[in-house]
Amino acid sequence: MSSNQGNQALYKAFAVIDSIANGHRQLKAICEDTELPKSTVHRILQGLINERYIREVKGIGLVLGTKMIQLGNRAQTDMPLKEIAHPFLCELAEETKETVHLGIKDEDHIFYLDKVSGSRPIELRSRIGDRLSLAGTGIGKSLMLDMPKMEWQRLIKKEKHLDLNEMLGRMQEYSKGDYSYDLEDNEELVRCVAVPIRNKYNNIIAAISVTSIAPFMPDERMLELQETLKKYSQMISESL
Repeated sequence: MSSNQGNQALYKAFAVIDSIANGHRQLKAICEDTELPKSTVHRILQGLINERYIREVKGIGLVLGTKMIQLGNRAQTDMPLKEIAHPFLCELAEETKETVHLGIKDEDHIFYLDKVSGSRPIELRSRIGDRLSLAGTGIGKSLMLDMPKMEWQRLIKKEKHLDLNEMLGRMQEYSKGDYSYDLEDNEELVRCVAVPIRNKYNNIIAAISVTSIAPFMPDERMLELQETLKKYSQMISESL
């Protein structure tokens, strides 16, 4: 097998795994999602099942296997940022009573490394391991702060529901103040304040956010939360 053929086989296997991770449980649905032939998907599935990357559950279908769970646990262990930041996130959630997130940039997405729920009787839909768009989320905008304007434009244009000029104006303000907001950009009634976490070279390596519903997040409180978040961001940076 040539190097190119090997790469193609690898990409197809990753596509099948991603399809199952995204909720496609049956062979037909996976074929439609990946646009791969039935024989190819069937062959890939057999290999993945044999190696415990995928398993078949009666009444449900295909799901991620125990090997994937093991790899996920190892990946989290290899990521000290989450372990270092977690106690600070807990303090921040207790102080604000709101849900706190920690995220990193994953291509054009925000990947949620950690989430600590607040004490209010509110359950947000976000989960650890979720990948959402950068431009459509408050925490994602904080990860965009140091990007050139052309990159802002590219990422904002991917979000059809966002007004490009309005968002560019907001990003300019956020960049000056080193913070960002989600003003119901991603989900109705949901607002958040986010700030970046920088390393000793002043590069953005992650971001944290405080999120709640609009009645608990008036403009005045969001302004106050900027300083609170920056304090915790600095403490996390100094602990890295």
